[in-house]
Amino acid sequence: MRPKHQQQASSADRPTPWRRLFQHATSLQFKATVLVVILTLAVTTVVAGYLLRQGGQLVREQHQAQLTNAAGVLAKAVAVTLAKDDLPALNSLLTQAASGTPLLYVIVSDVEGRQLAVAEDRRLRVLERLQRDEREKAPVPGRPGVVAGTDQAPIFLDITYPITIVPDEEDFDEAPGVTLVGYLRTGMMANQWERSMASRLDLLIGVGLLAAAAAIPLGFLVIRRIIAPLDGLADAMVRCSQGHLDVRSPVRRRDEIGRLAEAFNRMADQHQRTHERIVRLNAELEERVNYRTQQLRELASRDPLTGLYNRRYFNEVLERRFAEAVRYEGDLACIMVDLDDFKAANDAFGHQVGDDLLVLGAATIISQLRSADVAARYGGDEYIVLLPQTDEDRARILAERIFQKFARDVAQRFPKVPVTMSVGVSSLRALVDSDAEALIRAADHALYEAKSAGKKRIFVAGDTRKSTAT
Repeated sequence: MRPKHQQQASSADRPTPWRRLFQHATSLQFKATVLVVILTLAVTTVVAGYLLRQGGQLVREQHQAQLTNAAGVLAKAVAVTLAKDDLPALNSLLTQAASGTPLLYVIVSDVEGRQLAVAEDRRLRVLERLQRDEREKAPVPGRPGVVAGTDQAPIFLDITYPITIVPDEEDFDEAPGVTLVGYLRTGMMANQWERSMASRLDLLIGVGLLAAAAAIPLGFLVIRRIIAPLDGLADAMVRCSQGHLDVRSPVRRRDEIGRLAEAFNRMADQHQRTHERIVRLNAELEERVNYRTQQLRELASRDPLTGLYNRRYFNEVLERRFAEAVRYEGDLACIMVDLDDFKAANDAFGHQVGDDLLVLGAATIISQLRSADVAARYGGDEYIVLLPQTDEDRARILAERIFQKFARDVAQRFPKVPVTMSVGVSSLRALVDSDAEALIRAADHALYEAKSAGKKRIFVAGDTRKSTAT
């Protein structure tokens, strides 16, 4: 279960809805999507405007060409009528032509500009406005123009077309060339042109809206296709930085993002291998340090000559074993050994023999002990042994074995050296004072009695029985 402060920290780090919205609004994916949509709208607007302008220009040119063709056809008919000088027929022709489908009016004038005949669609009456505009700006013959619309009249196209007479083939030699006899002015409503423009505008607006509507999800999908691998790679990097060294990016692409993911995976593999190697080296180093520390502690607790524990370490073990014996109501025995006449032998036979005797005594004691027993060099030629869960009878039996074995070993190796052992034994159950020092004092007092009784003896504290080697 996670600690309470970690749960509070994770709750505090959990983003609120507004914070998540802000994070999404400032993310790279959102910015890229907005950029794609804006670019799409801008391109759509520019293209739509250009197409609209070109479409309007094309429609306008088509209607101007239509008006020019209609004026040319009507001018030929008027020229025939003028050649016959038939004014009633001319008026009838103009009235029929100015019916509003498609021409609104027709004005025929001579070369000096005097009107010969006029006809117009009575439903619209655009001649007054046309004559007003003509006073402001004279029309250019043969070039269609656009007359702006008002509340009373719509927009219409206006053209002034020359009326010419082409002579017949039989008269060509007498009157060669084309004769200008007047001008024909006519106009056409622009409603059809406006409707065509409006329909094209609606089409372009619809196409633009569809393009914008398609650009938003398409842009999101495209950006998601690009950004999603980056999100996965960023998540893998964050988890790796948090200590999850086995995390790898699942991105498999052949572009820059794929190369970046591949480089991250290689870096993560190398980092994991380095981390595992460092952990392994640290474990080995820690093991070596523990081993060396144990060795140093062992060396610090051992007597360099005999290999037995020293007095300081023995006192530490004594405190623990004594406390265990008291707690669990067990027994604890102590044996104190002293080499008799060691100083005289050391002086007579040399320090090397003395050292050999000390080592022999230590080896004799160790050979008779259990794994739970602890032996130490207590002084110059004194040894002390601690026997957990041992009463004084078994301790005295062990002391006798040590006593007898040492005597045999000395007789074999140093037959001329008169060195023996004096041993004092004590136990926890036989103590009056219940403390560790009292156990040592009792064993030391028993050893002192053995020495006083003539050496080469085993005395048990508080017991008149003694054992003497023969």
